[in-house]
Order: sequence, then C-alpha cells, then structure tokens
Amino acid sequence: MAVAAALLSLTVLVLAMRAPRARPSQPGDGRTVASYGFDLSTCLVPEADIVASGMERDGLPTLDDPDTLSIQEVEQKNQEGRGKFLLDGDRVIGVTLGGDARAYPLRLMRWHEVINDTVGGVRVVVTYNPLCDSVVVAKRTIGSEVQHFGASGLLHNSNLLLYDRQNADGLPSLWSQLQARAISGPHAAEQSRLEILPVALCMWGEWRVDHPHSRVLAPLDRMSQVYKRDPYHSYFGSDVLRFPVDPLPETGDLALKDRLVVINAGADEAAFALPLLARAAGADHGSYDTAVGGIPIRIDFAVHPGVATVTRRDGLGPPPVTRYSFWFAWFAAHPETVPGP
Repeated sequence: MAVAAALLSLTVLVLAMRAPRARPSQPGDGRTVASYGFDLSTCLVPEADIVASGMERDGLPTLDDPDTLSIQEVEQKNQEGRGKFLLDGDRVIGVTLGGDARAYPLRLMRWHEVINDTVGGVRVVVTYNPLCDSVVVAKRTIGSEVQHFGASGLLHNSNLLLYDRQNADGLPSLWSQLQARAISGPHAAEQSRLEILPVALCMWGEWRVDHPHSRVLAPLDRMSQVYKRDPYHSYFGSDVLRFPVDPLPETGDLALKDRLVVINAGADEAAFALPLLARAAGADHGSYDTAVGGIPIRIDFAVHPGVATVTRRDGLGPPPVTRYSFWFAWFAAHPETVPGP
C-alpha cells in the first residue's frame, strides 16, 4: 500500500512538472521493472530489490552542461522575483576542481537529480537523490569513454539508479548512486566503478562567502513554478519510507533519516553521523577534529538543516572524498558501517 501511494504521488508530481513542449515517450511504465528495458541478467544485486519509482526513464529532466549564474546574477535574481531564488540558509552541493567553483542548489537538484557537467576541465556527474538525501559527485570518464548519465526511473533500496546514455555497444548499464558502481549491464560485467570526488554539502551563505567567484546552476525558466514546490517536506520530517529497503538498521542511537557524511581518505573509509558529532561537540553545530587514513580532518557541521564540510587540518593536498546520505540508505548499501564519532 505504501509503495502504491508513493508511486501515485510521484506520478502526479511528474505530470505537474512536465514541460509544455512535447517530447518522445521514454521507456518505463512506472510500475513494472521489465518495462524500463534494462538487461538485468548480469545484475550484481538481488533483482527483486529493484523497483520502479513511478516515473519513466529521465522522468525528471537530466541537465547536460547547464547554464550557470554568477553570484551577482543570483543576487539580482533574488531582487527581481516575488520569492527569493536562493537564500543564505538554502543547502547547496559545492564542487571545486581545477580552480573552478560550482554550486548546485538542492531546491533545483530535487527536480533534476542528475547533472552532467564540466568543472575545472573535469567531466563530472553531480547527483542528488531526495529519497535518501544522498549526494555523490564523480568523474564520468570510464576508460576512454565520456559517459552521459540519466535517471533510470528505477530504485534500489530507495536509492537512485543511474544509467549511461552513451555506450560503445549501445547497451546501457545501471549504476548505484551511493555505491558508485555498475550493478547491471556491460559495465557490471567489467566491475566498473566511478571515481568519487570531494564535495561539500553546505549552506549557500557560507559557500558564496568562501567562494566569491563561484558559478551557480541556473534554473530552467519553464520550470520556475515547479522549483517552488517541495514534495519531500513531510517525508524529511518522519521515519516513513516510500519504498522497500532491506536491510534496515536496528533501532539505536540514530533515526532512519539522521544524516551521515562518509569520508574516504588514504585507504580508509569512515562514516560520521551528524547527531553523534553534535553530541561530541556539545552543540547541534560546530566543528569536530579527527583523522581518517592518517590524514587530519576537520568536519564543520550543522544538524539542522543537515550540512557538513570536510577539510584537511594540515592544509596539504586536496580535500578528502566525501558522500552524504540518510542513515538507512547508507546502512542498506554498507551494513557493516558503525557511524562515529
């Protein structure tokens, strides 16, 4: 019943947000996995755990090399509209590569989920899945091929499954967002993985001060009314899940939708839960110093609205690789995880 309700609500949202211009129908009827046309014969996860999201392939429009705004243009847009385009307290995905800085507001990302972009000369895919509040940014070059990813319309443990839209043999593979690996198709047979990149999940007010020359993902004019909606507000405020997830963590110190930042540094990986960081710091926002893989790390965090930025305390080398997620989603993909601190 919960899955059926989720499919209905998502379908209504998609119908409401579609652009007025016509576009060819995409595979996927929103209900049956087989209708999406992916070859699951090489699937690396239980096929029964993959479900339809209620949307067709690319039901949410993926953006390729999207337009951007300067900070000054964002401020001008804030002054022109009836409602502010971007507030200081809004969450953004922040990426810095090759001297370039780029911000992707979550209020836009929840209506796109997948962005194929180039930052600092690096071909990247920027992904956000509202169902898991998960953020992963990775290189989209695999071997000699530059991939263009889209949203498959399928989910695994409530998490976004991407697919590669350009493949040399013409057969698309499915990719897990949180695991950053192919789980079916030709790339699964090759055990292909994406190279995950450092990323910040922070508030716009902090990002624009720290990166005054940053560019910002520009909204699509045809979706201006859609961007104002937040279909996940009540979902974020409860422990109710819209789709099946297995396994789920046992009841303990963390709620299902408590937020994690996962850090890869050196050869080690460590997950830090924002509520546990708050407990250690004695406040719901602040800084926490630790080490991962022998590298001194600082985590600046705020439990509300759910942000964390990870830097190296020694100032040497690039920031560590990071991912962000709700606790339930990360546990389903990595049940061996014991969050710190």
